[in-house]
Amino acid sequence: MIDVNKEVAAITEEITAMRTYIHENPELSMQEFNTCALLEDYVKKNVKYDRLKRVGKTGLFFEIKGTKPGNGPTLVFRGDIDALPIQEDPKMSPCSKVPGVMHACGHDVHGSINVGAAKILSQHKDSFSGSLYFFIQPGEEVFQGAKLFLNDPEIDFAKIDAIAALHCSAELEAGTIGVRYGTILAASDVFTITVKGKGGHGAHCHTLRDPVVAACAIVNGLQTLVSRETNPANAVVVSVCKMHGGVVNNIVPDTMELAGTCRTLTVQDRDRVEESLKRVATSIAQAYRTEAEVEYIRGVPPFICEDEWVDRAIRAGEKVLGKENVKMLPFAAMGGEDFAFIKEKKPGVFVRLGSRTPGGPYGSAHSSTFYSDPACIPVGIKTIIGIIADYFNIPLA
Repeated sequence: MIDVNKEVAAITEEITAMRTYIHENPELSMQEFNTCALLEDYVKKNVKYDRLKRVGKTGLFFEIKGTKPGNGPTLVFRGDIDALPIQEDPKMSPCSKVPGVMHACGHDVHGSINVGAAKILSQHKDSFSGSLYFFIQPGEEVFQGAKLFLNDPEIDFAKIDAIAALHCSAELEAGTIGVRYGTILAASDVFTITVKGKGGHGAHCHTLRDPVVAACAIVNGLQTLVSRETNPANAVVVSVCKMHGGVVNNIVPDTMELAGTCRTLTVQDRDRVEESLKRVATSIAQAYRTEAEVEYIRGVPPFICEDEWVDRAIRAGEKVLGKENVKMLPFAAMGGEDFAFIKEKKPGVFVRLGSRTPGGPYGSAHSSTFYSDPACIPVGIKTIIGIIADYFNIPLA
């Protein structure tokens, strides 16, 4: 039996200190050498693991096998660890000591709470049969880390029965978690549109085929993919985020380049948006006597939670946190998550971990003022243990 409150309280100080160090010393995607080494050292010294290995250069995999008789399932829990190229507001505490780099998405918390939960769970191996896999994942922000685990020949994905992850959320107060049935995160795709015309002197516009004007029309035209081609009950985002062309103020360039992102929650909308974006861009370009070349690259798929696993997260959360601290999220987020590459192959759940100080300021993810209140750390550890306990029938005090 695990006495969750007592055992989590016993390690909260050390896990919080580790998280603070990681926050103050952030590392960019696929460069998390010190972060991975720190977490690996903690696992070696504190977790009774059965298998431990690096995945790539900055990822970590370890397994805890239950010793209770029987053939139990295998469950994956993921904690990502990479930071972002953002200068943290110096008023924040803790605050990054690395210029231009900060943990603006809670990944400092994610890695820490996973190894903390693993320490406690490994002390109760006799309470369950089956295996726990922990993925300490690099490169989530650049959508590269999950594929490292998928492609690792020493990780048997056929053996895995389900997957789960917690992720900090500034929309929820520390002390709470949030869940949602069905799609909780969007598919994230990117596009580049190159508009080719005929440049020349800005004063002789009648002699040109202006790609600047065509590009501007394309930007406006793409908005109809949401306003006139999407069911109003569905959520779709089409954002042009970069527009580049020309070098001086009196020469119209030969080409313009547009780049942006599309976010969708269903397979049907994803397919439709890709087709429509290509059609609208090329057609508008033609109307302006230019040509458009469209490159559309699919990124992560939508993250879809099975009802059974949402029910499990709710039961676990109510048991370890109290019913009032489990929130039902009213809508999906349009952000993408590379763990969805793994999720689309297995059932499971994505749980939002409240990180905003109750009554405190809102700091948006990927902003210089994003923060995670330390109170979310024991909540995250308890939630991980609670979900695992529910799945493996481990009794909790």
